[in-house]
Amino acid sequence: MSGITFNGSLDELTGPHKGYNNMELLVSIARGFAHFLTSPLNVFFLFLTSALLLKLVFRSRTAHWIAASTGIGWMLWCSLPVTSNLMLRPVESTYPIVHAQSANWRSAQAIVVLACQHNEDPVPFSDKWHECSLKRNLQTLMMYQTHPVPIYLTGGILKENQQSEAEANKAFFRALGVPEHHLLSIPQGTNTHEEAIALGQFLSGKNIALVTSASHQIRAVRYLNYEGIKTIPVPVEFLSVEKESWGLPRLSYLKRSERAIYEWFGLLHQYLALGSQATKSPDT
Repeated sequence: MSGITFNGSLDELTGPHKGYNNMELLVSIARGFAHFLTSPLNVFFLFLTSALLLKLVFRSRTAHWIAASTGIGWMLWCSLPVTSNLMLRPVESTYPIVHAQSANWRSAQAIVVLACQHNEDPVPFSDKWHECSLKRNLQTLMMYQTHPVPIYLTGGILKENQQSEAEANKAFFRALGVPEHHLLSIPQGTNTHEEAIALGQFLSGKNIALVTSASHQIRAVRYLNYEGIKTIPVPVEFLSVEKESWGLPRLSYLKRSERAIYEWFGLLHQYLALGSQATKSPDT
């Protein structure tokens, strides 16, 4: 039996979930702007540009200094070890660490690996996957080796790639010896919500082990639960630590802050979209 790929458009899988209108266009624009604001560097330059305009165009020295100081202060806050850790730690520490050999996930009927990112440049095999994908895949492989169950791979085509994230990850596991019949590819979805909708068509009512980044787990678990999928969170790719010390600004701390801001924005968007519903209503 060969590995399974569930093809077709996302519209075929999601039915009434899709269908674009003016309101959805506005939501898409708002989401893009929110994504822009997740980068501390973007916010820094936004404030500096505002400060320059306030000084040169509006001749407002007070507002100029407020905008400039806010931008510099925000950049400093996001680039320090303690403050960046403070923003990300609450998101990453929600679920406990689950080791591959642990019995905590053995009740799962399948393992779900959410998409992250790969590239198709002519590089060595290990360089084809972004760090987030590599860590999710390695954790999944170790889990599979201790308890072989079907692996569901999600994610459509991102950016300029020719291959979907699901198919790229399928190639990863195939190359490392996972049998084809245990690799189930669902190459739909370009965000967590769409991936969850696609998975719901096949896993609703089932119990799965969810492998994704620690910062991503809260949103992912809720989206999958909303689609009727019972989840055992298996967090990987931790960027925060239990106790961080003071130190000088570093680029790696900016990355940690950006991840935190992205997830807080994502949680806010999810709350506004789903409200307090644990699962979708039957007529949704």
